[in-house]
Amino acid sequence: MPRTDADLSGVLIFDNDSLGMIAEGSCSGTPPTTASKFSVGCQLQDTNSGKTYRNTGTVLVPVWSDTEANTNAELGTTAIQVVQVSLSSAQILALYTTSVEIIPAVSGKAIILDSLVFDLTGTATQYANGGVVNLQYKNTANGAGTTLHADIAATVVNGATARTVTYRIPLVQTSIATADIVGIGVFIGAKTANFATGTGTAVVTARYSLV
Repeated sequence: MPRTDADLSGVLIFDNDSLGMIAEGSCSGTPPTTASKFSVGCQLQDTNSGKTYRNTGTVLVPVWSDTEANTNAELGTTAIQVVQVSLSSAQILALYTTSVEIIPAVSGKAIILDSLVFDLTGTATQYANGGVVNLQYKNTANGAGTTLHADIAATVVNGATARTVTYRIPLVQTSIATADIVGIGVFIGAKTANFATGTGTAVVTARYSLV
């Protein structure tokens, strides 16, 4: 499950190397240059700009290079990418009728989910009703698209009065028609019914690759 470090504001840690140095993660803004935190070759994606940075310096003196300067052959389409999307209360309330794009479609490529973090900040004005929440291929209403992970129960949303974090790993997918996943975006939606009355917000963080 993604972790944080008290010394690294805005950094979400996905993986560490054998020495405990951060090997992969995301950051909010320019990556920090804190000593003895990041492995050589560590990759951080800036969730503000979408750019991915690699530590081309040392563990003691990190130097962050923009990987967009590298060739596609070097980076490879199978590299894990990270996207982070904020959901307003209005979007949460309407997830049954209007799904929200999380990962844009890429022509000729299928999006393969690696993990999902649903970071919900509830308030004293709780959500009510609603249904299970999922990432799905296509912007199909009513949560009717092909889902990518186990359901996030409606009670996760309508039971929250403070910040909660839910983590999901992908389902095993079998014999999906290529027309349903190739060149198709990933959206978040809800089944059964819209939520009602709540005033919370959420941040969806998805790690994925393209094949």
